[in-house]
Amino acid sequence: MSLFKKPTKKKQRHLRECLIDEDTEEDEAEIARKLEGVKELQESRARKNGLNAVECALGKELAAEFIAMDDDPFRQRGGGMLRLSEGRQAQMHAADIEAGIRDQFKKESFLRDEHEEMKKYVQAELRKRKASKIPSMEDTLMWKAAEKVRLFRSERNDELLSNQMLAGIPEVDLGINARMSNIIETEKKKSEMLKEVVEKRRNLAQDSLFSQDRAKDLAKDYVQHSICKQLILQFILFIFHIYQYIY
Repeated sequence: MSLFKKPTKKKQRHLRECLIDEDTEEDEAEIARKLEGVKELQESRARKNGLNAVECALGKELAAEFIAMDDDPFRQRGGGMLRLSEGRQAQMHAADIEAGIRDQFKKESFLRDEHEEMKKYVQAELRKRKASKIPSMEDTLMWKAAEKVRLFRSERNDELLSNQMLAGIPEVDLGINARMSNIIETEKKKSEMLKEVVEKRRNLAQDSLFSQDRAKDLAKDYVQHSICKQLILQFILFIFHIYQYIY
């Protein structure tokens, strides 16, 4: 008999642990593949955004340029003080004037068309003049009848406001063809105006680039002329020194 026994159980235990580790790694890889497949499926099901109104009117290229234009003065790309352009100042001034007109119109629209105090004064004066005269029997009867009729008469709404008068104007039905033509014309005008704005911005950008190139050319010419002047002066001095040396 041999003195030492072979460690058979330990080898089997190591083999089992290796097999378990390989199985867990394969399971994790399979789960990761399944998750990636589910994620790709969800991304393929996601609905993509379509074209907006500006892209439909101008196209993608012009729409991108129009959106890139920053007309809002409160959106600044860099630091510094806020400087409004003349067009923006005029728009803000016009908006303030329009708001003031609307407020004044609202205040005036709540007033009655017939002033109550003036009406009461006229009625009081008429009563005084009628009271100074001796009324006849017929006048007294007519006065009493008028008072009774006034009590039973339905109250007239004298508080007709100017905005109610404007709202009471009936709208003329022009028909579906006229409406469609108006919509088409407005959309055409809108697209033309947007194109004009984009073209103006393009021209301004080209002019600015041309001015920059012109400034660079002028700077180069100035440097070249200054170098030529220095060379000419040095040449003249050299000739003068030679002349002095000879004579």
